[in-house]
Amino acid sequence: MGLASRVTSEGRLRHATRPYDQAINVGTSQRYPAVGRKPSADEVASTVRQMSILVRAGVPLVECLSGLAEQTRSQTLKASLEQMAVDVSHGMALSDAFARQKRVFPALAIEMSRVAEAGGSLADTLDRLANHLETSAEISRKIKSALAYPIVVLVISILTVLAMVTFILPRFMKLFSQMGAKLPWTTKMLMTVSHVVIADWYWLLCAAAAAFYFGRQYVRSERGRFRVDALMLRLPLVGEIIRKVVLSRVMATMSTLLASGVPMVKALETSAAAANNEVVKQALLKARQDVAEGTATSQALKLAGVFPAMILQMVASGEKTGELPAMLQYVCSLYARETDAKVKALTSVIEPVMIVVLGVVVGFIAISVIVPIYSLVGGVK
Repeated sequence: MGLASRVTSEGRLRHATRPYDQAINVGTSQRYPAVGRKPSADEVASTVRQMSILVRAGVPLVECLSGLAEQTRSQTLKASLEQMAVDVSHGMALSDAFARQKRVFPALAIEMSRVAEAGGSLADTLDRLANHLETSAEISRKIKSALAYPIVVLVISILTVLAMVTFILPRFMKLFSQMGAKLPWTTKMLMTVSHVVIADWYWLLCAAAAAFYFGRQYVRSERGRFRVDALMLRLPLVGEIIRKVVLSRVMATMSTLLASGVPMVKALETSAAAANNEVVKQALLKARQDVAEGTATSQALKLAGVFPAMILQMVASGEKTGELPAMLQYVCSLYARETDAKVKALTSVIEPVMIVVLGVVVGFIAISVIVPIYSLVGGVK
């Protein structure tokens, strides 16, 4: 009997003797998967890390899940953990309990816990899963941190322009009209924009809402998602960063699964679900089909037409030496370092560009107001 089974059995026995666990059973045995704000990657990674530590310390699985549910701040994660505790206490395997909470926990957790239940070490499996989730969360955090400043500058730019167009500019336009000032084309253009924003703001708001709704529906469709993801990979400057992030996530997932004993066909399928990019996902599913038919993994990935030569070489080398998980982890680490360096370089370029753009926009509006004033002053003289 594997460690996962022993922990589950011990958890059920201990669960029956704890009054607060019995109360959970009564009220939530038929609960559906939790809804609400999805917990952050850091919250999920931290939860899995604590779970691995508690299981290694010999804490029964049901008690472990119930205790983590009491500690977490995310209501969605709390509900998921409580439901998992109930499911495991009723005899459900941990992998199946994870599967019922797909919105919170990745497919990687399902496959890895399933392997552990077949005879592996649940503590070691959860530890590897926590390492993977923490690495992915760290990459996402670095990218968000790098993009935070440009986004703040962009928002400030938009708010500044709106404030000048809707509050400041109309007062000057009224003055220019009363005094019959000769207006340059830049001022006339701003007057038109100001009039449209003030008089037809509700139409603009409706158009923006409609564009957001239909754009979101298109992106959610299979065809739309594929086209958008393909476009993201081809974008100048950021396209290469997105590609490296996606491939790094895929390689890390495959490495973790293969190191845990998951077969290659299933590893490719799970990695496709974790790619979060429809182009790479379809390529991995095609590779999975080829591998299932007997094609070598390196050749299958080459036929997919998405993976760069370095990954193909490392996969081929890993197949020959039997060290494929280690090779994939090396590629993941290399891509993570390159992504970090490229994001920092891109940020150092974007920041001054955004400041210059903001200065040009504000300067354009200021000149459009100042030129008619000088014209009026000259006419008075």
